[in-house]
Amino acid sequence: MKKFFKIMIIGLLLVIAAFYFLVLPYTVKLITDYDRYTFDYVLSDTAMITKFGIGENRDPADYGYPNFKEVDFQTLADGINLNGWYVPASKEGITKTLMINHGRTSNRLKTMKYLALVKETGLDSRYNVFIPDLRNSGKSDDAETALGYEFAEDITGAMKMLKDNYGQNEFVLWGFSMGAMASAITVNRPDLVEFAQNEGLKVDKLILDSPLSNIYATTKAESENMGIPGFIFDMSFNKFDHVIDDWGDNMKFSYLLNHNPLPTLILYGNGDSTTPASILEDEIMGLNNVRAELFEGADHVQLYTRPEYKDRYTQAVNNFLRK
Repeated sequence: MKKFFKIMIIGLLLVIAAFYFLVLPYTVKLITDYDRYTFDYVLSDTAMITKFGIGENRDPADYGYPNFKEVDFQTLADGINLNGWYVPASKEGITKTLMINHGRTSNRLKTMKYLALVKETGLDSRYNVFIPDLRNSGKSDDAETALGYEFAEDITGAMKMLKDNYGQNEFVLWGFSMGAMASAITVNRPDLVEFAQNEGLKVDKLILDSPLSNIYATTKAESENMGIPGFIFDMSFNKFDHVIDDWGDNMKFSYLLNHNPLPTLILYGNGDSTTPASILEDEIMGLNNVRAELFEGADHVQLYTRPEYKDRYTQAVNNFLRK
């Protein structure tokens, strides 16, 4: 009998060890890791080109910006090499930059189409534009991400580079999906806020399209769809939380958009299963600094590309940036 219990205890310990050292790291990697979408990957696939909504366009010159510059820079903290397009304003002396930040499984090819909106509305006379490839995307280095926590370091690094190279010190952050969460984190994460203040970098407004608005609620819902038991998800999320300096509870709009209440425009669709509208609406309820535009039936990051919504989307962004 003693031998049986000894074997049973050893077996139980082995199961626990396997769970902790194999299962939990795997589930955490589901949160932090994803395929890198390079230019070649996107441009070699006609379905991806259609999904990105870029047609035959390949860089800002194809949208009427022949004087754009491709620049290399680094993220703020960990030396990862990044790349992006800087598009100078049509007027001299402009010190405000509109930074357009893509989301997960994307790159700057997907966000460059908004240059058409900027030119059509004449916002190119008010803003320079910067469109980066954040880490693990496009022409930037491979790297793990953390649902916007580390993207925020890339955005801050971009602002620092734009100040040093082009004299830019005021910014509007226009983010999509995980890039929207990252934009909101940028103006709230204490170390990044302190760095920006010391460098004289100021963010005036946020535009958030199809945003990831609560990382716990959204990943919890996805884990349930995948059939992952709740106790495994909670243990995995706690382990992930340690990766992001125990800041996971702050990665939600009810905190981020209230803690630093910048003027914020949110554009979202209730046909979005990736970042559900119900989670977003709960997060922004009662926030007076937030203007939300709902696009009925629109899918994730597909608002501007739907013909019936393109004019309304354009007008909402134009009006918000001209206030």
